[in-house]
Amino acid sequence: MTTFASLPATPAMFELAEGVIFDAAADVVRWVDIWKGEVLAGRLSGDRIEDIGAIRLGQTVGAVALASDGGLLLAAARGLATVSPTGDVSIGPDLLGDRRNVRLNDGAVDPHGRFVVGTLALGDETGTEVLLRIAPDGTVETLRDGLRLSNGVAFSPDGATIYHVDTLANTVSEHSYGEGVFDHEEPWAVVLEDLPHHPDGLTVSADGSLWIAQWGGGCVRRHAPTGELLDIVTVDASQVSCPAFVGADLDILAITTAQEGLASWSDQSGAVFLADVEAAGLPAPAWLGDTTTPYWHQQKEASR
Repeated sequence: MTTFASLPATPAMFELAEGVIFDAAADVVRWVDIWKGEVLAGRLSGDRIEDIGAIRLGQTVGAVALASDGGLLLAAARGLATVSPTGDVSIGPDLLGDRRNVRLNDGAVDPHGRFVVGTLALGDETGTEVLLRIAPDGTVETLRDGLRLSNGVAFSPDGATIYHVDTLANTVSEHSYGEGVFDHEEPWAVVLEDLPHHPDGLTVSADGSLWIAQWGGGCVRRHAPTGELLDIVTVDASQVSCPAFVGADLDILAITTAQEGLASWSDQSGAVFLADVEAAGLPAPAWLGDTTTPYWHQQKEASR
């Protein structure tokens, strides 16, 4: 097992940074600051990420994803939002029904252009959180329920397996996956449980390894798909929230962290970190929906 070190690449200024991805077409790193409702963008410059701007949504934003038309897809507070290639923001309909004290959290686009995103309770834990899949036409399907806090979502390199984190249950689970109908009869299988600290976001490298942020643990852990611990990436911040591979060759691990809930700290909590971990990632799949005229606009036009 190897221990790698990461270094801060931004100022330690983000309350709850999450959802980091690499936008190869724009050559930028993107991430969110959830409570501030900001979608951040930065350009790699040596060992730094230079700020190049932010989009402010006006509500929480749990995740950012790329879209095939050059825009962005966002997990807004209670539904999806889009940012068109020209920068126009559109917020979609409520997807969470009569559950009021809940919001969308982490999510990712699957290999077939659909968005998979989960929920968390804003008050006391409910044990009734869900993992949803939203198709580009707005069709919504529940992939998993009975969750304590839905968090990171990732896919195996061949797209045949989905990995999912339930943070408060302290588990990383897997399920078969594909373009067709999701098999609800197949149980989710636990890959990892009882980790030293709460698992948060995760990503999968090109070799199939799982890279899992440890909230409260100051590190990212690399595990084999079978669960074996392979490597550790140390982070000078206690609340590590999400890893992703960035850069032209996807061979730099970017790691978001948070200041949320800390009364005081002497580390670099709230910075985005970079690390050379002798591994490479996979390109982020793109949402196949239209970000200029998203499905909710199309449905409205069709109903007229």
